[in-house]
Amino acid sequence: MYDKAIEGEFSSLASTKTRAGEGTDAFYSDEDVLKRSPKGWPSIAATQMYMVNYDSHRAFKTPTHITLINKEQKIDCIVNKLDEMDFEDEKIEGGRPLRSLPFDREKFIARCLQGPSQLSTSTPGSSPSELRMAERENLSMCLEILLKEYFTLLHMYHQNLKFPRVSRRAHEAHFQAAKDLQGLDDEACAFMRYIDDWIWPAPDTIFRRFDNLLYTKWKSLAQFLKHACCLCCFDSPPSTMSDDDPRVQYSLRGFERFVKGALGIGSMSLLVVPVAILYLKTGWSRAAYLGVVVAFSSVFCCVLTVFETNTARLLVGPAAFFAVLIAFLSNKMEDCCTA
Repeated sequence: MYDKAIEGEFSSLASTKTRAGEGTDAFYSDEDVLKRSPKGWPSIAATQMYMVNYDSHRAFKTPTHITLINKEQKIDCIVNKLDEMDFEDEKIEGGRPLRSLPFDREKFIARCLQGPSQLSTSTPGSSPSELRMAERENLSMCLEILLKEYFTLLHMYHQNLKFPRVSRRAHEAHFQAAKDLQGLDDEACAFMRYIDDWIWPAPDTIFRRFDNLLYTKWKSLAQFLKHACCLCCFDSPPSTMSDDDPRVQYSLRGFERFVKGALGIGSMSLLVVPVAILYLKTGWSRAAYLGVVVAFSSVFCCVLTVFETNTARLLVGPAAFFAVLIAFLSNKMEDCCTA
């Protein structure tokens, strides 16, 4: 028996399994969370956790740009004011260089001793120079805060650009599942209607380019994929998937291994096939051997263009591949000359 003092998700899941006659266990699994989640958003969240091909999220690109522009305008406003104050101080000093610090050293140290968040404040009876120092320092601190927020958001947006975009077909399947399987109305699904603003927050961006295969409109192919994906699973097939469930889940094993295996074999073939031709074929002209090198280097360049987003690697990769084939070609020419 479970201790009555146990609280939280585990006790809730344990009680539900006991009432369903499934017995008790010291642990609970991802599938238990998915099965026991209330219908609606809790079930959608559990589905995203359990079925990785449903783990898509909004990128919020437009709100991000709106926030960035807003902070840029505020930063520019403060910078212009500080610049204006510099010219005013230069005019007051009669054109002499501004050599004094824009703050009172002793008061600055006193505020630092009180805490790093203490802003410069002016007290009643402060002289005009002290008041101006306080204003300048307040502007500088506000500028520092805005710059930190701005660059944090900018770097976050840059990192989000590395995530692959969810295809329209995949998002349509997610949207339909939210409406049909979870019973959500149009108002609840309104945020999902921006079809081009969804990303896969996954580290393996190459594999995500093949997500369209999981959302085919051919029901027979979808059923085949769903059952084939369970062949490589060491655990029993998930009981949460019924035969008429339109969702396809692959648990990061079956489908992923198939795709990665195909990519590995294809990548190896791009090098093995031309090397085999250059090594085994004899009696060809020099132009024919060079044509083999150029043809397979072009294919490699096209494949690299599809999968590689880094321009520097795109420039260096084909050159390295071409150099490898040229090395075999030069050896071939030497053997031909020797013969």
